[in-house]
Amino acid sequence: MKIKQVHIDGFGKWHDQDFSFSNNPVLIYGANEAGKTTLASFILSILFGFADGRGKNKYQQYIPKDGSRYGGSLTVIADQHQYVIKRVKGKNGGKVTITNEKGKKEKQDFLAKLLGPLDRELYQTIYSFNQNNILNDELDREQLEQHLQRLGAVGSQEWLQQIAHLEKAADSLYKPRGRKLSLNRHLKEYDELRERVNQAQSKSSEYHRLVEEQVEKQSELEQLKQEQPKLKHQVEKEERLQRLWPIYEQWQNHQKESPTERLTDDEIIKIQELQSRERELNAQYKSLNQQRLEQQAVIKKMADPEVKDYRSHKAHYLQLKDQLLTLQIQKNSQAVDQQEQWHTELKQLAERYGSVKLPEPLSERAVSELEGLLRTNSQISNSQNLFIPGIGIVLFVLGLILRQPLVWICGIIALGGAGALWFKQQQREKKLTAERNAMLQSFGEKHNLAAFPTSKWLMMQGDLHRYHDLKAQLEQADKRKTSFEHQLELIKQQLPVRLAANSLNELINSYQRWLVEMQDQEQQLSSVEQELTRIQSQIDQLTQQLTKCRQAKETEYKSLGIKTDNEFKQLQAQKVADQTRKVTASAYGQQLTTGDRQQLARYDSKDLLDNKVSLAHQELAANEQKQTELETALAQINVKINTLVQDGSFSKLNQQLTNLQTVIWDETKQWLSDQLAIRWINGALKLASQDRYPKILQQAERFFAILTADRYQKIIVDDSGISVLNDNQQIFQVAELSLGTAEQLFISLRLGFITVINDQIKLPVMVDDGFVNFDNVRRGRMLKLLNQMAEENQVIYFTANDQIKELGAPVVDLDQLNKNKV
Repeated sequence: MKIKQVHIDGFGKWHDQDFSFSNNPVLIYGANEAGKTTLASFILSILFGFADGRGKNKYQQYIPKDGSRYGGSLTVIADQHQYVIKRVKGKNGGKVTITNEKGKKEKQDFLAKLLGPLDRELYQTIYSFNQNNILNDELDREQLEQHLQRLGAVGSQEWLQQIAHLEKAADSLYKPRGRKLSLNRHLKEYDELRERVNQAQSKSSEYHRLVEEQVEKQSELEQLKQEQPKLKHQVEKEERLQRLWPIYEQWQNHQKESPTERLTDDEIIKIQELQSRERELNAQYKSLNQQRLEQQAVIKKMADPEVKDYRSHKAHYLQLKDQLLTLQIQKNSQAVDQQEQWHTELKQLAERYGSVKLPEPLSERAVSELEGLLRTNSQISNSQNLFIPGIGIVLFVLGLILRQPLVWICGIIALGGAGALWFKQQQREKKLTAERNAMLQSFGEKHNLAAFPTSKWLMMQGDLHRYHDLKAQLEQADKRKTSFEHQLELIKQQLPVRLAANSLNELINSYQRWLVEMQDQEQQLSSVEQELTRIQSQIDQLTQQLTKCRQAKETEYKSLGIKTDNEFKQLQAQKVADQTRKVTASAYGQQLTTGDRQQLARYDSKDLLDNKVSLAHQELAANEQKQTELETALAQINVKINTLVQDGSFSKLNQQLTNLQTVIWDETKQWLSDQLAIRWINGALKLASQDRYPKILQQAERFFAILTADRYQKIIVDDSGISVLNDNQQIFQVAELSLGTAEQLFISLRLGFITVINDQIKLPVMVDDGFVNFDNVRRGRMLKLLNQMAEENQVIYFTANDQIKELGAPVVDLDQLNKNKV
């Protein structure tokens, strides 16, 4: 059965609340007082009934404080069908209705069929885990067998109901301390009536003989009754020896084996340490050798001819880089734009003077000479010649104005004189001009200035100086360019690779990138070579250590007379087998007391013991048969005594006594019949479930090994209690275990029980913070184990540990639900 949906009308703090249990396991998180225990109690209450509020259940009813309707429902899946189990307030744990998936109500006994033979107490004992019931869990063999009788045997529910019916019937007749029960009351009446009969009995000889015979037979009967417990005890004792015989036989077999000790624990530890050290060194050697091969491969791959050449001529290549940078600086200092400007200016100067070949500029002396030739005092002579005509004109004008003939005649004379002087001056200047022109022509021819106007000779000197300066600068630039290209070509020829570049800058950039690449590869190669050197040093050290370790191991092997690891492994296996035999013998021996061994030693074979058991049963049967015969004889004697008595009151009393004896006899037979039937049914159920008991231990041992990381390998349950066997073959009682380990042991037994009885009944497993004493590792193993259990059973896990949210699985968060309700 699995719970699919929970609806709470009102229960404790929860009201009108739904929970979906669609995942498995169902993870429910909530801090303290979040309502985890309330929800768990609600599920149990729907299945098994509400608490009645009396005694210890006073505070277990969870009646809602807000007046909500008390109760709710569970939607469950059973046998691939869906049912709704609803329980509301009512008598005897509440009123229950069960509706199937078609909406039809099931019969009242349907819930009992779903739950099988479990009541609330048994369910909490097996399927419910919390801190309290784990700490108080003291399961022993008898309890496991009782649970198996209720759950493990096929069809046991009807038998258990029959036992309950028989117990009820027997208890209605007689109880050791009962007063009002029928048989108890009749026995008391019999004693009182017998006393009255004794007082009224006859003193006849026949009566006395019968009385003596009655006393004799009664004494014999009492003696047989006294012997009967001893015979029963003997039967039980022999049956117990019969059950212990297989253990005794195993113990004897192990006692006969005499292991030979060739290895001591110290030798094993020492050799195992050497083997472990050798394996560790071999692993390190293998790892380092692999690293060495990898580094050698890397070196082989990285050390190409280009890198080798770089490493050999590194200084030269760096020098070439400096030379290229120097050329770059030189080139940058030669402004190409300025040279073009010079050419343009040179061309403009040539075009300015008719694109003819321009002469050399005049020296300072030649310039002074030319200035002397061009310098004249024509301005001074002209100013003197103009003085006389000026006077004549002034006089002539004054004479006309003043009407003085003498004045204007003087003026005319002055003008005439001035004309004569001008003519002479012109003749002289013409001669001077011719001489000056001849000198200028000679000067121009001498200085290649004849092709240019004389007036421009001085003016063009600046241009001539500029022209020739420009030509000189351009010639110098051409020489520098030729030298630059020559140096660049020489450098290119020395470069290690042919670099594609259209300019010096591109060449420098490409070469610098190549240098950086080579430097990186060289650094990487150097780093790898250093690492290879380090690895080789470690390999050499490991080789020395490995040699010493192997020599030490061979020395130990030689002292034991062996040579190889396999031979040591065989010796070790032999020692483990010997120790196992010792432990097994000790385990069997612990199940046998000294008295058991002494008593079993009296029998040479199991057949003799079986015969002894059979004989004990025969003696007990003979005792019981003799008692029956004596009781019959006593009854007949009583009849005769009553016949001999003539007194009416005695007869009446005796008849009453006889009648009462009959009633007591019938009631006793009925009570004994019920008790024998109960005993027979219990024995049959025990036999029916006996084959499941080893399976429970087997499953529990597997779970316990998982929870303790294989530290404990076997669980031993016998009449003395529960003990465990660890991986060192040491046996511990439960009281010797830690609290967490003891809890894990009891959990493993209960989970093993649940697993084995799954073929009879499957119910949800509920865990309410049951693992608080577990560390994180063991809590993780427990959750992993619960996940395995969830493959067969529904697992509902309540926890206050918020780490459950980090598992990635869906979680029902009660804290969040409470916040949403606020």
